[in-house]
Amino acid sequence: MWLKGKFFLSGEIVEACVEFDTQIRNIRNNCKPDLETPNDTIVVPGAVDMHVHVRGMELAYKEDVTSATKEATYGGLTLIVDMPNTSPYVRDKKTIKEKLSEFEYYSRCNYGIYSGVPNEGENVEDMPIAGYKIFPEDLWKKETENVLKNSRKLKILHPEVPLYLFRGTRLSWMELASLYIVSEGKRVHITHATTLDTIAISKKMGFTVDMTPHHMIVDGERDCLSKVNPPIRDITERNKLLQGIHEVDALVSDHAPHAKWEKNMPYDVCPPGIAGLSFTVPFVFSLSFKGIISLGRAVQLVSTNPSKILGIKYGEIANEYPANFTVIKRENWRYRTVFSKTTYTPMDGYPLDARVYMTIVRGKVAFLDGEPLPVKGANVFDKNS
Repeated sequence: MWLKGKFFLSGEIVEACVEFDTQIRNIRNNCKPDLETPNDTIVVPGAVDMHVHVRGMELAYKEDVTSATKEATYGGLTLIVDMPNTSPYVRDKKTIKEKLSEFEYYSRCNYGIYSGVPNEGENVEDMPIAGYKIFPEDLWKKETENVLKNSRKLKILHPEVPLYLFRGTRLSWMELASLYIVSEGKRVHITHATTLDTIAISKKMGFTVDMTPHHMIVDGERDCLSKVNPPIRDITERNKLLQGIHEVDALVSDHAPHAKWEKNMPYDVCPPGIAGLSFTVPFVFSLSFKGIISLGRAVQLVSTNPSKILGIKYGEIANEYPANFTVIKRENWRYRTVFSKTTYTPMDGYPLDARVYMTIVRGKVAFLDGEPLPVKGANVFDKNS
């Protein structure tokens, strides 16, 4: 197939034609296209979200693979990587196989999964996983020390120490303290930083680091809808965190959906988590269209850098790279979820200047102008996929 349009290539927007099947085969100036993008769109490397809670399995009433990945393509994502704290917890060979099987049958975009820190005697290092997620309660385990020192795979840290993790006591110093506990680890990535200090110290310690849009723009924890871990900081910290868009390696959604009845529970007992899988990509390109960051920086945050952190050949438009593209349209609109089982988010109605027009996964159109299409994704961490 030949796709013609305005592509972001080598740091600039150029009129070009790209030939591809599941991989990019040729790039040239002119062609007789099979598909042509509108003049007011830009084709960028397929976007990646390396921090998603798809739920599924016994928690499919909150979100399942089909609903999550349809929402992902609506948000321009060609690859999502799923967290292990579902039910059953994903940290052994049996549950890893079950989780991957669920994605294999139902995913509409490319995918990967993390394992939790395995229990003693369980070795999942050779499984086709993206890496390991380290939660606060894992930090004192001897198995975590083994993973940090000996695993060749990525380790993603939820940066809080496991002391008094209740509302009102999850202070920013707990986030900073956790960094030193994993200081000797190899390939450590710090996720959803909530303060500029966390970003600065993480970078100084040689870690990669990401943050979420909601920790920057949601106006505090007003109710269960905006309740999240780690918590949204006060306005002073949030204003400082906005500077982090120029410092972090990646932007992620930390999409954490819950059923409506769960979010309607009293604040003290309702589950934390903000859904927003389809928000991140339009948000970051809106920042670019407003002149806050460059287009190249936007591509780095959601395509190039996440791919590098994950250690995969992804996130570029170049020969022999996988044919995954996100097509962005300049348009003023207000955000809402469409395909997720979570229909309400704190970002509802947020004004954006960029909308996803098309998402191409493995050389096939997975989303086009408002409609998801039944494309089959693949596990990018499985060499046999």
